[in-house]
Amino acid sequence: MVEITNFQDEAYVAIRNKILRLELQPGDRINKKTLQDELSIGATPMREAFLRLSREGLLLVRPQSGTYVAKISVDEVYQARFVRESIEKLVVAETITRITPSDLDELHRLIQLQELYLHSKDYNHFFNLDEEFHQAFYKIDHKEFVWNWLQVVNLQFNRFRYLRLEVADLDWQQIFDDHRAIVAAVADKVPSRAETCVSRHLHMVDDDIKVALKIHPDFFE
Repeated sequence: MVEITNFQDEAYVAIRNKILRLELQPGDRINKKTLQDELSIGATPMREAFLRLSREGLLLVRPQSGTYVAKISVDEVYQARFVRESIEKLVVAETITRITPSDLDELHRLIQLQELYLHSKDYNHFFNLDEEFHQAFYKIDHKEFVWNWLQVVNLQFNRFRYLRLEVADLDWQQIFDDHRAIVAAVADKVPSRAETCVSRHLHMVDDDIKVALKIHPDFFE
């Protein structure tokens, strides 16, 4: 049973990442056999992974038609941003009372790496570092459980965030500048400024989604 569960988790993570990273695009019809062969996963764990992804709103099953990658819900993106902003600005402000010099060094290291990937336009690594940067504050504030809980809430939001990196009309520089401003506010120990920086950063989605909708209207619902 443990082995099957591990295969289920493996299948779930692999397919979720393909959806997140647009290897499987919104609206695509899924060929289960092709995907099963590609991932070398058995039929049972694959079926369970599909059920889980369907419950989370990433896959859409249409009777007598097939299984499709769900389109990105604009409403869920905004709701996830609301939840993320409400929590994250408090988490970042709280880190000011907990952060150590080594924690601050780690945040600066992440920013430096982001700058490298910013200039090389490596959006896979840039996105991963973006996630790692935000997660670092939850770790510093001992809120790892909250971060893990947010991952389900964030699924549509994260799909949009990854798509945003691929839209040529949307600059990555603002993401990097916002991250740097957040760390500066924490380093200066100004909670109100830190909260303002987090809110401004997460509200980027409000304007960015309008641009993405014009370029990829078929990706959204």
